[in-house]
Amino acid sequence: MCELLVASSAKRSIKKISKNHRKAIVSALQEIKEDPFIGKPLTREPTGKFSYKVGVYRIIYKVNTKDKTVFVLSAGHRSTVYN
Repeated sequence: MCELLVASSAKRSIKKISKNHRKAIVSALQEIKEDPFIGKPLTREPTGKFSYKVGVYRIIYKVNTKDKTVFVLSAGHRSTVYN
């Protein structure tokens, strides 16, 4: 299990999402906290970032195995979250 840290911009994005989808995202964050390598590694550039699908939404995060932390960089609709 890892410590979960969420960027303030990701928190703002999550608050804008509808309540039902927000619940699913919070549940997904708990899954990521339990197993940080459950997401798909982003391969366009070697940044160590992962993406986790929640319906049409994505959670982008980085894992620090040394400190056992997961840092959520962004969360939002798949059409805009990768920008």
